[in-house]
Amino acid sequence: MSARSFKPYVMAIVGSPRSTGNTSHLVDVAITELERHDVRCEKILLGDYRILPCEGHDECEEFAACPQEDDTTALLDKVYSADGLILATPVYYEDVSGQMKLFIDRNCFNNYHEVWLQAKSIGLIAVAESTGLDETIDSLRRFVSLSSNSRAKPLSASGFAYRIGDAAENGSLVASVKQMAHEMATTLVDVGVDRSRRHGV
Repeated sequence: MSARSFKPYVMAIVGSPRSTGNTSHLVDVAITELERHDVRCEKILLGDYRILPCEGHDECEEFAACPQEDDTTALLDKVYSADGLILATPVYYEDVSGQMKLFIDRNCFNNYHEVWLQAKSIGLIAVAESTGLDETIDSLRRFVSLSSNSRAKPLSASGFAYRIGDAAENGSLVASVKQMAHEMATTLVDVGVDRSRRHGV
């Protein structure tokens, strides 16, 4: 495999219930920048998936598979094998959205079974009306820390938008998302070069 033929794969998880909202728009901005660097991307709207709450089984680590019968296991299989990951959420009550919290909680099975994210680059996006940006980014960082055994430090971009369309008008926020995606792409391309060298190409 040559460095040129290796195309990193990024999963972008959108925790907004609005498919055309500000959070989703900013993820599209990030994807456009990543694809400009020949990075393959897939956008996941959590609201389109059936994700049931964690039931808190005491014997979770003894199960061969999570007993919840929904879309989560198949979704997490893709998330955990991706080269890169974007987590994006609006700020609700100064924290992640309910959709994102459900997603995070359902990672308990992987944590108990010591299954770790493979992402070499991770980007975090938060959008608030007025407050809670730092708290929300911190929540996403804690999830990454608990779900990964790598030293990859998540990048982040956050800012303010209220009504649909406001994010597109926030030039500094759009610019910060583009910069985050650019840095993610640079890291992922470098990973591809290193991978090719290890294989003697």
